[in-house]
Amino acid sequence: MAQATGSDAATAAQAGQLAAELLGALGVDEGAARLATRLAALAGCERVWIAVHQADGLRFAGGSAHDDKGLPPDLRPLLLGAMQEALDQGVPLACPAPEAGGATDAILLEHRLLQAHLQAAVACVPLGLHGVPVAAVCAERPAGQPFGADELQRLAAWLAPATPALHWMQAAQLPWRRRARQALAQAWQRLRAPGQRGRRRLLLAGALVLAFATAVPLDDTVSGRARIEGAEQRQISAPTDGFVKTVHVRPGDRVRAGDPLVDLLDADQRLEQERWSQQLAQHENAYAAAMANRDRVAAATSLARVSEAQAQLALIAAQIARGRLVAPFDGVVIQGDLAQSIGAPVRQGDLLLTLADNRRQRVIVDVDEVDIARVQPGQAGWLSLSAWLWAREPLRVERIAPLARAVEGRNVFEVEARLLDARPELRPGLLGRASIDAGRAPLLWAWTRHALLRLRVALWAWWG
Repeated sequence: MAQATGSDAATAAQAGQLAAELLGALGVDEGAARLATRLAALAGCERVWIAVHQADGLRFAGGSAHDDKGLPPDLRPLLLGAMQEALDQGVPLACPAPEAGGATDAILLEHRLLQAHLQAAVACVPLGLHGVPVAAVCAERPAGQPFGADELQRLAAWLAPATPALHWMQAAQLPWRRRARQALAQAWQRLRAPGQRGRRRLLLAGALVLAFATAVPLDDTVSGRARIEGAEQRQISAPTDGFVKTVHVRPGDRVRAGDPLVDLLDADQRLEQERWSQQLAQHENAYAAAMANRDRVAAATSLARVSEAQAQLALIAAQIARGRLVAPFDGVVIQGDLAQSIGAPVRQGDLLLTLADNRRQRVIVDVDEVDIARVQPGQAGWLSLSAWLWAREPLRVERIAPLARAVEGRNVFEVEARLLDARPELRPGLLGRASIDAGRAPLLWAWTRHALLRLRVALWAWWG
């Protein structure tokens, strides 16, 4: 029993040496040559050949004495035929056949032809992994040293650890298309197993969903951030330098045309008006006296000064009138809280208030540059506001801004749309998201289009 155990240990050690010899090579052909040379020395053979199995048959990978190019033309088909004969039957074969312990019903037609050609004893060992043929090894000895059944078993035991390594090395050198086909074929074989019915149904359902998403066109939309603005907005600015006297409105107040908004302090204008009023009276008196004395020169001078004083008074009256800012139309104040700025100085042109028309409103949608080509005036859509998440306001596109602007690191175009049925509670400044109908497209393309277009732009920028 101890002797058998020692023999098994020696066989395992020799098999490990053969596997190490194979793994030390850079490729399958180099590894096959090194493995054949080592096996020939270990088994006492004159020559050893190794052929790997491929989709179109066996291919010589290496040998201990001759490589693929050095094989005689008449020997190549005989070697491949004997190796294929062993692979087909799945057992080690030898010719002459072992007297005891061998395969008694084995077919040795190709082996006999090879033996007759070489005038030597030959043996072929098939190598397989999980029922899949990997390679075949053919060994040659002198005619007087036939292979016994135990030697065939020992050859198979030596080569067993090297079989997976040979398979992996061969697979690593295959083109990626062939590796993909092999992987698909193996997956298909596993899927056809009797216990994979649930997985087959799940795969079929996924394929149907993918086909639906790829082939069936659905409504396609272009979406973007949206905000409500008044159809007409007016910015109320300071007409002259002055000080804030009275504030009549605050943001959110609704006003009618002509309602006062802001009064500017007019004390200086009032004093100037009083001064010019006195001068006007003096010039009028001087003019009357000149006319009484029939002094034409003094009368003309006084009349010119009267006209100057009247023009100054008209200018001051206009400035006083402009000091009261009134609403130009019915609307709502959307910007400008001056309640805490009473008495604050303002300069001519300073923005004081922003007034928006509350009767007509528009929607501004920020559309990304990669989607703007699919937006055209006249397209319909809908608006969903943050204040009313479940309400959808219908809209229609009216115009598209010709120039993009940068928003958060991306270029967007402002698309102006008109609300078809605006509710009274809608106010300028409300934010939400708008979707514009852009025809029909498959669901998968609609989901991935934006990312693919972004990727196309990035690749174009990278390639220059």
